[in-house]
Amino acid sequence: MIARFGRHFEESVLSFLLVFTTLLVFMEVVLRFGFNTGIHWAQEVTLNASAWFVLFGISYGVKVGAHIGVDAVVRLLQPEVKRIVSIIAVILCLVYCGLILYGAWIYLAKIYSIGLAMEDAPTPRILMMLIPESMMWDVFKIDEEDPLLPMWFAQGPLLVGFILLAYRFLEVLKKLITGEWMELRMADEAKEALEEAGLTKKEEAEAAAQEGAK
Repeated sequence: MIARFGRHFEESVLSFLLVFTTLLVFMEVVLRFGFNTGIHWAQEVTLNASAWFVLFGISYGVKVGAHIGVDAVVRLLQPEVKRIVSIIAVILCLVYCGLILYGAWIYLAKIYSIGLAMEDAPTPRILMMLIPESMMWDVFKIDEEDPLLPMWFAQGPLLVGFILLAYRFLEVLKKLITGEWMELRMADEAKEALEEAGLTKKEEAEAAAQEGAK
């Protein structure tokens, strides 16, 4: 159930961010070049939405094996050695996630305590309606007189994204330790290019031999 929720959560967030960012940029272009006007907060929101897309996308990329890896040497290793090297690589990735999470927590805690807000992006009206006045500043750090979006909220996915990434690496580590996987699953650009061209490895070898004969 948790795995299903995580899968749908990531895919839903990524789909929403992609559609939202595309529509926002399209509207901004139309307004600027068609009506000589624009949305004053569009650039700031687009920048943060793009960052959200990346931060949620990195964990999804680990799940579906979309990240590109430098594995020319690893491919030459024996299966068991390859699995050990992959385990070490995942542990190092988890250490990296831990460092980023530690730094992100300190950073977000500081901007939350100060009460920093975005320069142009307003707090969505629906949130303003749902949040009680007594909690507006004390809890959410929203200034009622100038209700700009709190920076801790806009940059919160820095923490959420790496929590999801660490969770995905823990899943990979479990599969490697139990022997379900013998190596990290990463994108193979060469193989994908051959598949797009409609070539198999056998056909590739024959084509290379024919080229060598010439």
